[in-house]
Amino acid sequence: MSPPACSPADLLAQAQATSRLINRERQPQVAGFLAQIREVVVIASSSRGGSSIFTEILRQSPELIHFRGEINPFLTLAGLAPPENGREDDGLDGWDARPPGQQARLMALEQELALDAGINRPAALATPDRRRRFFLDLGWRIAMQWPQLEIDQDFLASQAQASLDDLVREHVWEAGEFMDAQLFHALFLVRMRSRYPQINPHYYDLSPDLIAAHFQGVEIPWGPPAPLLIEEPPYVTIAPRHPVEATALKRQPLIIKTPSNAYRLAFLRALFPLARLRILHLTRHPADSINGLIDGWRYHGFFSHHLAGQLAIGGYSDRFPDWGRHWWKYDLPPGWRALSSARLEQVCGYQWRKAHQSILAYLAANPVETLSVRFEEVIGTLAARARVFNRIAAWLAIDPEPLLSTVTGEMPPVMATVRPRQRRWFKREELLRPVLADPAIVDTARRLGYDLEHDPNGQ
Repeated sequence: MSPPACSPADLLAQAQATSRLINRERQPQVAGFLAQIREVVVIASSSRGGSSIFTEILRQSPELIHFRGEINPFLTLAGLAPPENGREDDGLDGWDARPPGQQARLMALEQELALDAGINRPAALATPDRRRRFFLDLGWRIAMQWPQLEIDQDFLASQAQASLDDLVREHVWEAGEFMDAQLFHALFLVRMRSRYPQINPHYYDLSPDLIAAHFQGVEIPWGPPAPLLIEEPPYVTIAPRHPVEATALKRQPLIIKTPSNAYRLAFLRALFPLARLRILHLTRHPADSINGLIDGWRYHGFFSHHLAGQLAIGGYSDRFPDWGRHWWKYDLPPGWRALSSARLEQVCGYQWRKAHQSILAYLAANPVETLSVRFEEVIGTLAARARVFNRIAAWLAIDPEPLLSTVTGEMPPVMATVRPRQRRWFKREELLRPVLADPAIVDTARRLGYDLEHDPNGQ
């Protein structure tokens, strides 16, 4: 059942209480998580820069530690996101990661990070303890994805077990194994909807084929799924995984991927006080990124910040008057207020430019080991993919084979509106040309190695 309508602040307080309650049974494997980490690799990019599919490829390596998704939900729960942290954008600096005054928030953040970190190795559910932990992880994730619903955790666990039983009986899974997070979630969400019909599968990062097969008649929603969003849709689907141990923290890199981290690099440096910080700067031609941002702003996902009545973005606020005046999408960059009444394509251009300007400014002021990678290589020819992932594996000092095995086949879209491909922006060329002519965007593109004046195709 849905609780009575309440404010975003009230919903956040409820979600924080729910998280604390579930976390009492989700004890992390190691204490002092932040101080245990010895190497942090930040994938720094703009939104729609390809970081989701890029990170999914890196997840295939058992030598890397990952979170299940982005870190924004953990920052929100810890009170380190706007407006709770007193800021009006996604920026955080080194002082935000230092007590006093932040002790309680940092402790809450540390616990959430420690509970979510893991290694992408197959994890069977052959024992009651393993199943129980997976159901707790799943229950936490669903509760944070739908904070307006009072999710019965016992009911959730029973439906998760019933879904696993269905997979053994009807899909030839072996008892105790877990083969496909997407298929499991499709069956699980069907069962959850019997009590919580508000849970809409279209808000998940599920394949269209699975949605068509299991959710016939469920309409694509428009507008945000809740008055408060802790996780930005499309929501992640999770699988059981091996919890990270202290020995792994000291010898395996932790990969952090969240585009808003372009404005938090100093914060991340201070958050992990004993770790070597390295930055993998993922770039993409501005036309492709800006075009992808426009698609996302007009898509039924990617809602991020509720800015009540503060937006009059042409091509968005007027196109979606029910929510377009209130909901920002993707990262919220410093200086966004100056764009609150601009055209959508100008907002998207600013998001691309500001993210990379912030990354470049941090790199210029701080001695950080950096590797630059173009997304065009990641989705390029097989030879280009092999070259770039061999280079990345060497930089990370890991075995390249798991990465190469993944990129030699067809890569599916991850957190995307359509399958990624180069030069899809040509369909909006007339709209985008004035944005691409902005001197600030031309200069940022040049600094990243893209010549917009003489190289319009991004080659």
